[in-house]
Amino acid sequence: MENENSEIIDFSFLSDESVEKHFADINISLLSGKHIDNRDYTMFSVLEDFVDHWKFYYAQLYQLNLIADLLDGNKCFYLEFRETGKGKMSDPKRHKELTELQTLIGLMLLDMYLQKYFEEEKTITWNDLQVQILESDHQEAYQRILFNDVRDSYDEKEWNEVKGKFTRTIDSFERLGWVEKQSGKNEDIILEIRPAIYRLAKMYEKELQDFPSFSQKLKKNETL
Repeated sequence: MENENSEIIDFSFLSDESVEKHFADINISLLSGKHIDNRDYTMFSVLEDFVDHWKFYYAQLYQLNLIADLLDGNKCFYLEFRETGKGKMSDPKRHKELTELQTLIGLMLLDMYLQKYFEEEKTITWNDLQVQILESDHQEAYQRILFNDVRDSYDEKEWNEVKGKFTRTIDSFERLGWVEKQSGKNEDIILEIRPAIYRLAKMYEKELQDFPSFSQKLKKNETL
């Protein structure tokens, strides 16, 4: 006999007051690729309160998996494509994969996050990024892809072009919940790297075991 106390998983949760109030924000955020943690407390709470129902909803309507993951010990919700394909998001108009440039910058930010592991807030500036490009363990790969040339120094015009690439990528990453931009003077880059950046460590676990070889497969700067 079926357990009378077992909860029925269906779409009835959509009529709950809190779900109705925040459904649009949650649905749009998740489908756009955002990683939702307790920094977005309201959306996070509504997802957590009805997590099995949300999983059923996305599995049935989109053939997508709602993942409740721990990224650097921080609980986070995001949607993941099933192994058999990208579900109903397979239309290229409905999803965007990371470009080579976004991948490189993302992995650089992940490395910088790990360097600040014991700091509560992983805040970095444009100057920090420049130092990473010029003096880190992977400086040659960064320079080759970002500048298309490995040198000891670059002129102001070259740096401004690279800064523009970072600015656009950081805007995209903020929408994913991987970073949070901070206010800065003179349009400088100041951001906090969020725990969700750890998603890249899972996505590129194998490649990160030999980053120099992996970076050689990324396209050169002029094609990014």
